[in-house]
Amino acid sequence: MAIENLNVGTDVIEVKRFRNKPLNDRNAGFYHSVFTKSEMMYCARYSDPYPHLAGIFAAKESIIKCLDKPTKMIDIEIIHGQHGKPKAVIHRKRKNMISPQISISHTKSLAIAVAITK
Repeated sequence: MAIENLNVGTDVIEVKRFRNKPLNDRNAGFYHSVFTKSEMMYCARYSDPYPHLAGIFAAKESIIKCLDKPTKMIDIEIIHGQHGKPKAVIHRKRKNMISPQISISHTKSLAIAVAITK
């Protein structure tokens, strides 16, 4: 199988970067510029939302590394299916939709994500 024309991006981030930026009014601007409302609601379901926030952030970074045009993090949405499988949706005005395949993993201290696009 040929793997021509595939773009691969990866990102790893320390969860403490998010723990050091607590979910409060002082940091609201940052969180609203990166995460969609549904992503924030998804992470808030967990007693420790920070590994999940870091994982979504890493997924968005890995997707951005695959794209040929600048894209804001807020224009990428990570949704989770019924069994927790993450899926990326890129909200663009252009018709050429890109559907990256992504994988996210995290521990209490690290989050990593990989994205692949054609």
